[in-house]
Amino acid sequence: MKILLVEDTDDSRVLFRSMLEKLGHDVIEATNGREAVQVAVEQSPDLVLMDLSMPEVDGFQATGALRAIRSFVQMPIIVFSAYSANQYREKALAAGCDLYLQKPVDLDELSTALKKFARAA
Repeated sequence: MKILLVEDTDDSRVLFRSMLEKLGHDVIEATNGREAVQVAVEQSPDLVLMDLSMPEVDGFQATGALRAIRSFVQMPIIVFSAYSANQYREKALAAGCDLYLQKPVDLDELSTALKKFARAA
């Protein structure tokens, strides 16, 4: 599966890329929400894994922008954040996200989340 990883922190991006590649996925990257929308349009990922707190355009705004594009209405968007799940889960789902993961995310948790959205072969 081709996954767009959207994360502004270099260390986190490297960690998530490593985890995704270990799980056998192709990874493309963006460092903020504005870039995420541009990369998604250019690269057509199968799924987006997006941080919520980013400069310029945050994950909530980027999700809304992606959902406004017809070809991305059904594309799975998983958000992750260090923010409390209780505080931000509902806001993320209302913005159009499909699943909320709270950092830190381990490999098993990420694998389980991605399997929920894997296309049938």
